[in-house]
Amino acid sequence: MLIIPAIDLKKSDVVRLYKGRFDKISFYDIEFEKIMKDYIKSGVKRIHIVFLFGAKTGKIGEEEEEKVKKIIEIKELTNMKELEIQIGGGIRRKEQIEKFFELGVNYLVIGTAFLIPFALTEGYSIQDIKFFYQRTGKKFILEKEVPEFELIEYLKQEIKDKIIVSIDYIDNEIALSGWEVTIPIKPSYAIKKFLEKGFKRFIITSIESDGTLGGIDIKNISTILKEIENHRENIKDIIVAGGVSKEEDIILLNSLKYKPTGVIIGKALYQKKIDLKNVIEKYQES
Repeated sequence: MLIIPAIDLKKSDVVRLYKGRFDKISFYDIEFEKIMKDYIKSGVKRIHIVFLFGAKTGKIGEEEEEKVKKIIEIKELTNMKELEIQIGGGIRRKEQIEKFFELGVNYLVIGTAFLIPFALTEGYSIQDIKFFYQRTGKKFILEKEVPEFELIEYLKQEIKDKIIVSIDYIDNEIALSGWEVTIPIKPSYAIKKFLEKGFKRFIITSIESDGTLGGIDIKNISTILKEIENHRENIKDIIVAGGVSKEEDIILLNSLKYKPTGVIIGKALYQKKIDLKNVIEKYQES
């Protein structure tokens, strides 16, 4: 099982949100360059980086692009060719996808730009989507949330192989637009449908657990993993995120009959509740 440390960036700040809420944000007095180098020294094989401002607004700006260049530069300077970088947050255009891969990013994490068109193909109308946004107090602007409606159709299979579809959930509903909006579609159902579209990598995140240090949502996670087990031969990555607070959470995931291929750890590392080098040595396959 891959042990994947997370770095969440709000502009230049290393931060963590509580349940994805921007009004409950923790800032950490850490330079992202230093924390990335520390993770590399611990023996990580992959690092998960999220641009929170992009996730909330649907926009990736020049500052974020410069961060990506810096991240790739650090990777190259440390001579860690085998290190994989996955990046998410506000990626919604084909041009962005192509640019980040050209820069040297290994995987891109995409949610909203895929999930809204998916919801419409599942029978929901634009008015339904607007209602889901309005009930959270957020205005729905289709061109902002999905600037390229047929994005999935534009992507060749070699690109799909390097995209991780973000399936974030609360109870039995998937979330989008910076986790502020939910749609009544089961996470496992969404995964099966995206497999049919040619995608092979997924992150499932419990929003209610994320950033809480309250432990993983083992009940829902085990259910989702069990419901997609018959499709596992087509899945290259099924990564779990949200709530990892101690080594016992990793042990619990590793003990499941239907295991994830990776786990993302964020706040627990910043607050030194988990020794990254130790859990990599114990639970990450060589």
